[in-house]
Amino acid sequence: EMAVLCTSFCMFAKKLYKFGSLSNLIVLFLVTEGTHTAGPICCIAKIFGKKVIYIDTEGAGGRADGLSKAQRTACIKAFCKTVASAGYAPGVYASKCWYYDNLNAGELSGYNIWVAQYAAACNYSGRYNMWQYTSKGSVPGISGSVDMDIYY
Repeated sequence: EMAVLCTSFCMFAKKLYKFGSLSNLIVLFLVTEGTHTAGPICCIAKIFGKKVIYIDTEGAGGRADGLSKAQRTACIKAFCKTVASAGYAPGVYASKCWYYDNLNAGELSGYNIWVAQYAAACNYSGRYNMWQYTSKGSVPGISGSVDMDIYY
């Protein structure tokens, strides 16, 4: 079942890429059952040559919104373990407040950490690799606002 899902997902991603709908892929994915979704994500990352795969567990009005800190952190760790075993560097994306309020962030320190905090400086107290400092950036050739990040 996973192989079929993975193959179908990858074929869909290749079609989007071929027709220009996917010029760059950054994977941010909500996981609720541990490793079930990591396989297809790794397939997509391979297609586009990505090395780091980030998971985003911020609330989205779905069934995972009710998870406890411990449950959510366990899902993230399971996802990251699967991503690492596939040869990719796992990462976790969240807002500064989400790390504090909804995750046991200390248990995630071994992964790439991407913090969203729209401010002049990031004051997240933990270690982080990337900081998303605005959602109102601009890039020549892209209409509308875009997120802007600094990778350390």
